[in-house]
Amino acid sequence: MTGRGGAVPPRPAMPRRGVTAVRRDPLSEEVKAELARLPLRSCDRGVMAALLPRAGHLGVAARRLAHRAEDRAPRAALRRACCRRAYLRGLFLAGGSVSAGRSGYLLELRPPRGEIGRARAVLSRERLRPQERMRRGRVVLALRDADAIAAFLRAAGATETLLRFETRRVAREVRGRTNALVNADAANLRRAVSAARAQRAAIRALTHDGRLASLPDSLRAVAHARLRAPAATLADLAGRLGTTKWSVRSRLRRLVDEAGRL
Repeated sequence: MTGRGGAVPPRPAMPRRGVTAVRRDPLSEEVKAELARLPLRSCDRGVMAALLPRAGHLGVAARRLAHRAEDRAPRAALRRACCRRAYLRGLFLAGGSVSAGRSGYLLELRPPRGEIGRARAVLSRERLRPQERMRRGRVVLALRDADAIAAFLRAAGATETLLRFETRRVAREVRGRTNALVNADAANLRRAVSAARAQRAAIRALTHDGRLASLPDSLRAVAHARLRAPAATLADLAGRLGTTKWSVRSRLRRLVDEAGRL
């Protein structure tokens, strides 16, 4: 369809699929940059050559490492711990991401084609049990537990990023516990205010009906104490009356029950 003068109007831009560079967690790039800086030993080159050149897309750090490893192409046996560490390093560089956002922790690995079985075996050797799912025809291995993600970073040699990950994790857990305590205190305060309001209403109703004067002295004493100190806690009332919180709570509950019988 053409506009005025025969000009073809521009097509609206289609939204990009997947995670864009703006939304990507910088932690992933930090891990890749650190893993790419680690020196390559002779056995590491064979492991990297088996992974990186076959990856569908590589970042700048992974491309540089792939060029350094492309002179060795034999398939590594991964019998030694250093070779397995190099494999995990290459596995993340070939298609890995990690995030620690508000929704939780997530580390994903997208092994190159033909490496699914070996990736499972190496991860299992490190006592890691990732979840598996398909995404655009590719198997994605995912770790969602913070301890498992920390174990992977440690096994891959990303010690610097591991420290930053643990710092973020501790800060998040402390913030979560603090929020939980604040919310609990706020909920307790709301319940206390609501209970005190109901108690005062019950005492006024009993006074208006003339029944408060016929109740035992202990009930009249706690009723007068509540009216004189509407915002006092049970502990404050117990201190004023020289009794226990349990006794104050029981007497106030009895006053509310008596008012309910009117």
